[in-house]
Amino acid sequence: MEAIRYLYKTTFKNQVKKSVKKPVTVLYCILVIAYFVWMFITFQNMVEKTGIGMTEGFVAIVSMFTVFFMPVNLITFAKRKGLVFKKSDVHLMFVAPIAPKSVLVYAYIRNLIMSFIIGLITVPLGVIWFHIPLYKMILYFLVSQVLENTLEISLMIILYGNERLSERTLACLRKGLLLFIAAIVVIAIVLFVQYDKSLAFVEPFFGSAYLQFVPIIGWSIACYRLLFLGATTVNVICTCLYILSAIVLLICAYRMKCVGLFYEDAMKYADDYEVARERSKKGEVAFVGGKKAKLKASTITYKGNYGKAIFYRQLLEYKKKRFFIFGFYNLLCLGIGVLIAFLAKDAEVREKALVITAGAGAYCTLIFAGSSMKWLKELENPYTYLIPDSSIRKLWYATLMEHIRSLVNGVLIVAPVAIVSRMNIGAVVLSIVCYVCLQANKLYLSVLCEALLGNTVGAIGKQLLRMIGWCACAGAGIWVLIFFNRYVTMEVAFLGMVLVEIVITAVIAIGASVLFRKMEM
Repeated sequence: MEAIRYLYKTTFKNQVKKSVKKPVTVLYCILVIAYFVWMFITFQNMVEKTGIGMTEGFVAIVSMFTVFFMPVNLITFAKRKGLVFKKSDVHLMFVAPIAPKSVLVYAYIRNLIMSFIIGLITVPLGVIWFHIPLYKMILYFLVSQVLENTLEISLMIILYGNERLSERTLACLRKGLLLFIAAIVVIAIVLFVQYDKSLAFVEPFFGSAYLQFVPIIGWSIACYRLLFLGATTVNVICTCLYILSAIVLLICAYRMKCVGLFYEDAMKYADDYEVARERSKKGEVAFVGGKKAKLKASTITYKGNYGKAIFYRQLLEYKKKRFFIFGFYNLLCLGIGVLIAFLAKDAEVREKALVITAGAGAYCTLIFAGSSMKWLKELENPYTYLIPDSSIRKLWYATLMEHIRSLVNGVLIVAPVAIVSRMNIGAVVLSIVCYVCLQANKLYLSVLCEALLGNTVGAIGKQLLRMIGWCACAGAGIWVLIFFNRYVTMEVAFLGMVLVEIVITAVIAIGASVLFRKMEM
């Protein structure tokens, strides 16, 4: 344990020294503080408007996180993934005379730092937002950080380090947990419909005795209900089972034999993690352990000349993919459109379908605003700057495929809503154009950040500044919508917002092309 303690201390000290030497650290701190202040104000308003600022609302939120995140953690442990071992950990700890269980605990505790910080922040938020007594929030912190983490560490050792469980058994466990999550979602949707599409279904859902008697997950919910809502026969029994299970699992994990057969899987995961880390430093979206994409043979006929060659090269890359330009994000957009269409059966939602659809598209763009885009690789290719063409044409053809993808995603979001709510063709076109403009703003802001900042703030800094710039562009459109809606109809105000976004997109594109020309010099 002395070696592990030394490794923790040295790693933390080196990270602090490395951060202090970078001037951009101050900028990051300012952005993080501003982000948390904005989140605090936003969520405080949301809590007040939705009426969940009471003990029952806090219990519902904690229960929701428990139901969805605890099974996911168990699934990753059963796959022998989720614990991050860096190359330095592999070379130092795997060959050192350290017990394999201690190695697992070391990796898991490192993941608990963020959980500990969130737990500390939750205590004052529970008192301020949900009006819960301070002593109850302190007890919640102790239960979530001590009892729950003890139980999860024990399960992690049993699932990750157990050498008797066969792969077939672990696969069955993973499938069972996935089915549990699916069943929870289906039951929640059914209750949501039965309760006239209101949040009134939340309390009977999480207060159900059937859910509380689910081992580990339901027992955890029962423990929090006992702490905040008072004792009932069900939650007292389930809380006792929860505490007893934590003790029994801890004893089992301590007595279980583990000689380190998981090292091979951990080393492979460490290699995948390093590859994903290097890709993320370049601003790409990288998944640890993802399967390598299979490409198929394909050809293309180049038409046009000069900068148009960039577009055809990208088109050839997409043709080699199994699903062409389609992927997970397309399914997400379609799912959002179907969800809004389902909610649009309600007359109140149907009246505001135009704004809700635009807001959903904007929210998707914001969530993925920090992610890198495939076309950004064109900025790294020397031939892009050697093509004898104007900067505006090269920038247009470099981003044309992304505009086409945005158009498809906009159709996927708007079409289901338009069919159910019977939007007129003008509103449909405006909604799609609005989404394409918001996506285009993100594209051209990437060029601005790349040209203005270079490598001074790193990939993360450029992503944050790009998100802030995009929020300013979207905020200008929202302000126009609110202002004009006071004097004209919503459709006319929405048209004004779209026109403003088109102008903003054009200005950013021209500015990006000017800076793109400077990058060529």
